[in-house]
Amino acid sequence: MELNELKESWQLLNEQLQKNEIVNRKVVKLLIGKRMLTARDRLIRANWVAILTLGVILLIVPLAAVRVTIRPEMFWLIYTLLPAVMLYALWSIHFVSKLDLASCTLVEIRRWVLRYKRLLRIELWCTPFLALGTFGAVFLIHHHYRSVQMMVFDGLMLLVAIVASCLAYVYVDKRSVKEIEQGLEELHEFEEL
Repeated sequence: MELNELKESWQLLNEQLQKNEIVNRKVVKLLIGKRMLTARDRLIRANWVAILTLGVILLIVPLAAVRVTIRPEMFWLIYTLLPAVMLYALWSIHFVSKLDLASCTLVEIRRWVLRYKRLLRIELWCTPFLALGTFGAVFLIHHHYRSVQMMVFDGLMLLVAIVASCLAYVYVDKRSVKEIEQGLEELHEFEEL
């Protein structure tokens, strides 16, 4: 009789252990998924911050025109380039939002990561040329009105923009993609077990 009771209690403990293992696996998968979604949300927030910053600049330019002479070419440049960048940021938000862990398979997530990394490489190559081209256009449009002090100010603004862009790339884009890739690898290892 004692042997049967011992077997039953052992079997009961074994079932509870299996249930706990299943629950633990679900919790670990959930935590990995949350970390990946946090990284995705960081990318979305960064794009919203960029859109808001550009919107503020678009609102400030007419106010600055009251106190400073701004040539019509500058208005054309500002009100063409900045809305185009804002539209690109909106498209980027749409693209990043497509990363849905609940409905995507691991292969689809891997494909998304590769596409986003390709997009970041294109941005890394295009952004310096756009920034330098814009800076050059601003300088050429306004060179008649510039003093040495204004040129130094423009140079410092370009330097601040470059440093801010590099920091945003390293601490937001690159970090987020790395966290998503790590989560993807962990989920892949988890699926193999």
